[in-house]
Amino acid sequence: MEHANTAKVVRPRGRSVAEEDAAAQVGAAAGERVGPWPPVAAIVIAGGLLIPLVVSVAGEDPFRFPKDLALRAEVILLGGALLLGWIFGRLEPLRVSLRERWLALTLLLCAWTAVCALTSMNRLVSVAPAIRVLEFALLFVVTVVSMRTLPLWIAGVIVPPAVINAAVYVLQELELWTPFDTSGAPEKHLTRTALMGNPNYVGSYLVAPAVVALALALTQRRGRVAWAAAAAFLVVATFMTHTVGAIGALVVALPVMIALRLRSARTIAIGVVAAMIAAGAAFVVYPPLHERVNVMRDALKRRDFETLSAARAMPFLAAAEMVRDHPLTGVGPGGFAYNYFEYKLRIQERHRSMFGFGGAAPDNFGEVHNDHLQVASETGLPGYALFAAALVLLASASWQRERAPSLARVLALPLVVSFAVLALSQFPLELVAATHAYLWAAAAVVARRTS
Repeated sequence: MEHANTAKVVRPRGRSVAEEDAAAQVGAAAGERVGPWPPVAAIVIAGGLLIPLVVSVAGEDPFRFPKDLALRAEVILLGGALLLGWIFGRLEPLRVSLRERWLALTLLLCAWTAVCALTSMNRLVSVAPAIRVLEFALLFVVTVVSMRTLPLWIAGVIVPPAVINAAVYVLQELELWTPFDTSGAPEKHLTRTALMGNPNYVGSYLVAPAVVALALALTQRRGRVAWAAAAAFLVVATFMTHTVGAIGALVVALPVMIALRLRSARTIAIGVVAAMIAAGAAFVVYPPLHERVNVMRDALKRRDFETLSAARAMPFLAAAEMVRDHPLTGVGPGGFAYNYFEYKLRIQERHRSMFGFGGAAPDNFGEVHNDHLQVASETGLPGYALFAAALVLLASASWQRERAPSLARVLALPLVVSFAVLALSQFPLELVAATHAYLWAAAAVVARRTS
């Protein structure tokens, strides 16, 4: 993520002074970079706009699987455009240097994923998740390179589809309109799907666009009112999902962002304290969260850890047990779901008292519902170390000193904080729309950071 500022940048006709300064800040240490062939940038932007909106009117999974296919289509089109541009001389190979730490770390993540897939407890199961990591890595690198030559507002491309999803969700929550047949949902709250599938998926997806929208409102004069309105609407919609992890992510991240914008160590401390107070107030004042607190308090008195963790104690324990058994390479990408039931039986026998009279939930979990534990269980402690290093490296853009706070500085740390909190009780890395949004925001930080 580090760039030297020695490269000469020629100001194109029509480029503003602000855009010229941004281009100068990201000059390459290895020489002048070649901007992406226009179709490449168009494919990247189209993916950011369309993937969160893709659904199917048929099939058993109208929400997640179509987005998986849309991601695969975007990567195939991107690979084809890069190849054709290079063959016909329109695009040289992406000229980025391994001296840029973000690229070196991306390659290390890919390499370690391949090692874990080769040593997986079930190699066939690990093939698809390993390929998914490589797809996101390619998309991330190309998005970073593309954003270096595009205007700053491109970072907000992920906001409009999020607003559309939020609008659909709010209409469903208010029982005004729903575009899908949700008569088979086990409870009323789960009939609120937006274009994601269920309230938890919606809440997990909305966090990154909300953080980006507020960052643009705080750093950009043009369109400030629109960005602020979008951020406010996305925050309200996130609260309406009742997703504790997503609400907590915003409650912690947004005050930190405001403190960074004010550029004072004192205000950063005040922002952290304000976040803690706001979190406490939200759980006291907001009825669904207040009810959740009461349920958890009663469960704690009964030592019913299954209810206390919203039926997630078992997958948490299973993932931790997998880390203990396979600390180096984990059980392999995608291996948590494959091995879960075996570990569940072992843990339930060993810790009967933890799950109340009814025992553990009968569900065969496909995700841990905690991406920190999922990464560690599937790629081992080295894999989690690389994952943590990526978060720290991304957040480091907020340490840089600037005359005026840039988008990268204001966005970096809050984005990382929001993801770290969200991943404690959700699985954004397993949801294409949420992962895509976070990678887009991260690419904006990397492309625009000045040191």
